[in-house]
Order: sequence, then structure tokens, then C-alpha cells
Amino acid sequence: MDKKRASGRYYTRGNPFQLEPFQTWANASNLEQQMVLEPFAGAKDIPRLIDAARLQCRDWAFFDIEPGAKGILQRDTLADFPKGFNTCITNPPWLARNSATRRGLPFPKATRYDDLYKYALEQCLTHCEWVAAIIPEAFIRTGLFLERLCDFISLVPQKQDETNYPPDKAGRGGSVMFEDTEHPVGLALFAPDTTSDVRIWRNNQFLGTMCELRRHLPQPSSNRDIVFNDPQGNLGLIAIDNTVSASIRFCPAEELKDYPIRVHCRSITKIGVPWRVDIEMLNACLTTIREKTHDVFLTAFKGIRRDGHYRRRLDWALARAIIDVKDLHLQLEISME
Repeated sequence: MDKKRASGRYYTRGNPFQLEPFQTWANASNLEQQMVLEPFAGAKDIPRLIDAARLQCRDWAFFDIEPGAKGILQRDTLADFPKGFNTCITNPPWLARNSATRRGLPFPKATRYDDLYKYALEQCLTHCEWVAAIIPEAFIRTGLFLERLCDFISLVPQKQDETNYPPDKAGRGGSVMFEDTEHPVGLALFAPDTTSDVRIWRNNQFLGTMCELRRHLPQPSSNRDIVFNDPQGNLGLIAIDNTVSASIRFCPAEELKDYPIRVHCRSITKIGVPWRVDIEMLNACLTTIREKTHDVFLTAFKGIRRDGHYRRRLDWALARAIIDVKDLHLQLEISME
């Protein structure tokens, strides 16, 4: 497991390339005429998925630091990225810097990024005009590489899957799944030219553009009078969904009176707010934001809720912004528009 983790490799399962936004991207990139680069080829899953999606390209060029199939050239593509290719379709390596440090695994000194996939994606975008990459779903919240990002698809398993992915062992349809992880994943599609906005999808469901969805968020707040993980706080927050439904909520501090507040806790906490809070209105605002933004700006967690969506966590920045809204009634009206 650590050998695979050291290179950040998780082989893809399922087929996101049948989805409408990728089919549109393939047509725009003239995929049939392209020599397609797979710089992190693993076991050559991606070309098989492309074939299964009834798509074709002129040919493939395969590279990997540890080839997992015949026909793959051995190369450390992060250190020596292949040149001369116009189109790249890949599942780049994922490995967080802090995870590598904790496990004593190597991590490139040449990058400032906190995860290997970001460095790999930067290399792909530097050398290729058209890029499709299977990456963590959390990417859409990073603000990175938006200039050429045209579509981002959150790949969520469906109980009745409209994309006809093969079912997993539990009998559910799959999107992109992995041998060794259930990490929430997405498919990012990049074009050669600067894009005016990013289309956001959940599988084949179009959720809106990045700009449209952001209009439902409150203004960011830098109010440090709002103190998180305050044992004497007057507002409670359960900041993570349970396994059943969208259950993040603000609550009376008394509800958490027996809960030990830890300095680094990010899931359940008390918050010190120097004014009387309207918990009902805070939750109404939160619910509306979640509905209108389709949870795009909340962190996804491993595992699917019983209602078919990823579990989510409300980060402190957005929680602070909601609490600090001066007129919650007005914010609720704006979010609902």
C-alpha cells in the first residue's frame, strides 16, 4: 500500500468519459485526430474507458514512473514531462505533502503545492493545450488553474446510474472509483484558451457556472471577534454531515455542554459570538446556501450519504461569513434569488 501511496497511484474504476460534458470536450478537442498523452498511465485503464465510451483517438503515448502494463515507457514524468503533445487525458498521482512527511515518503522539492496532483496538473497544463484530469473533488475549492478550466464534474455514484457504469460489489452504479480509496473525485476539463467562467456538473446534471453559484454565498468575513473552539461559546456548530442526510447545523451551545471542545477540532465546536445569535435564521441561511450552491463550496468527505450525496463539512471561513451577516433576512432573500 505504501509503495503505491509513495507514487500517489490509485487506478481508476468506472467510466466518467461517457458523461455529456466530456463527450462535448472530446468533440471540441478533435479527439479522433489527436495523439493523446497519458503521462501517469498506471495499468492503462484510461484508454480502455475511452474505448468503452465509444470514443477514439489517433493513438496513445504512455508513460509512468512504474509501468503497470505493457507498452508503457518508464519515466519520472514529474521530473521529465513528455513534450510535443497537444492533448492529455490522465489520472495524475495524489499525495498530500503532510501525508508524505508523516509516512516518510518522498515529495518533490521543486513544488510549492501541498498535494502531488496539483504539481502534476500544472505540468500537464504547461505542456498540453487540451487536458482532462481525474482529480480530488476538493480541487474546485482551491481556486487553482481556473483560467483554462471550462468544466468540472463532481463524480458521484448513483443508485440508479444514468451513465450505465458497471455496478460495484454492493450493486450500486459507479462513477470513478478506486481500488484503495473512496476519496471523492472529479473530472476537470481544460481548453487552450482563457475561459470566461467554469461550468459545474454533478455527473450529467448541470449545476450552474462558478460565478452563478458564488452569488449565493455571503461576503467573506475577517471578524476575529467570532472565536471558534471556545469552550465558553454561546453558539454550537455541528459542522459535518452524518451518513444519512445533509445534517450540518448551528445549535444552542447547551446542546454541546458535555462535548469536549478540542483546539484543533473541525467537526463539532462551540463558537464565541459577541452578540445574541438567531439560530433559526442562521440555519435557514445555511440551508438555502447549500440548496442554491449544491454544496459545491463545502468540503466533500469519503463515503456517500444514504440520500446519494457526498458527506460535506462546513469550513470555518464560510461559517464565520454566515454568522457575521449583518442582516440575515436580506442575505436569505439574496441567496434565494
